[in-house]
Amino acid sequence: MNSENKKPKLAVLLTQYGATSHGICYCTKFLEGKQFDDHFEPPLCEVVSMHLMEIAANDIGLATAKKHQVPLYPSVATALCRGGDTLAVDGVVIIGEHGTYPLNEKGQQLYPRREIFDQVVSVFRQSGRVVPVFNDKHLSWNWTWAKYMWQTINALNIPWMAGSSLPFAKFEPFVPLPRGKRLDHVIAVGYGGLESYGFHSIETGQNIVENRAGGESGVKSVQVLNGAAVWEAHNQGRWPKDIADAALASLKKPSGKPQDFTRDVFAFDIEYRDGQRMTVLMANGYSQEFAFGYREKGKKEIIAASYFLDEVPRLKHFSATVRALEEMYLSGKPTAPSARTTLTTGILAYGIDSHFQKGVKLETPDLNIAYKPPATYSVAMRGK
Repeated sequence: MNSENKKPKLAVLLTQYGATSHGICYCTKFLEGKQFDDHFEPPLCEVVSMHLMEIAANDIGLATAKKHQVPLYPSVATALCRGGDTLAVDGVVIIGEHGTYPLNEKGQQLYPRREIFDQVVSVFRQSGRVVPVFNDKHLSWNWTWAKYMWQTINALNIPWMAGSSLPFAKFEPFVPLPRGKRLDHVIAVGYGGLESYGFHSIETGQNIVENRAGGESGVKSVQVLNGAAVWEAHNQGRWPKDIADAALASLKKPSGKPQDFTRDVFAFDIEYRDGQRMTVLMANGYSQEFAFGYREKGKKEIIAASYFLDEVPRLKHFSATVRALEEMYLSGKPTAPSARTTLTTGILAYGIDSHFQKGVKLETPDLNIAYKPPATYSVAMRGK
């Protein structure tokens, strides 16, 4: 395929394709290209089939498929097989985000990512081969299911990427990642719902902390604080206040003071198996931005930066994500750590359980997920 310079053929599976959905973030860019600050890049892959599980009230998926002459198929299997009996695409894009899916008692939205995954794997098994797959955001709301998905991915050697767009987005100032450095407590800052944007917030921090000396070791425990207890812990030094203050100060459009807000404010307090610590502050009310702060062991300087995320319709911060995915579909190899999203899925699941159990600290013996990020990131990992 690559030697003949043919574009990889993709099947895109979506729960919904509304005017403000992740369908625009991913599928539209695969179809129409990627806009960066100073240039435009045409598509490197070809979308040859789509499956929509729901038609949104503000649906644009039907019109987009018609515009680009992409066939719509009634099921996952027919989309992957393009109406035939065997796998007929070079890559799969799963966008299991948005739609009329209920919430459980913990506030988790029951997106059918595991169900879509199972149908994809069934086609792989039937066809006797696998192709690269991308899964938008965390693997599943159900941690037991997520672990099964990860075990299956490894057992079948599926080239796999998943997760948030934040690890690919621009941060300002353009500070270095702490590759191979021993780190003090890492702080990540985010906002939004505990599950939906808690995941983005955790991956914001994990993208930093995984670069420490020795690489990722896995997580020992997770605890979620909320409300006034977050700022009480902050003032009492449960995490380094100066690093947290620097991360908060890097935000571009804050409102008032962080401690003026307690409603829907959360902190994930995470202890890693090698003794590393990270706190993820979800400073709702104060900000609607993402940021991070860290300091090398034995040094005084604090490195802090915030992310620049633009709005619909261009959503340029997804352009670097799609570029990285295109590289995976072209090369057959993931361009970011596949284990990262499995680990962050578990951190999020334990954090939601901690919050549901009134903020109890939970030991996490099955988060023994160790990995090392690539020694050097592809150019696809950083947008311009």
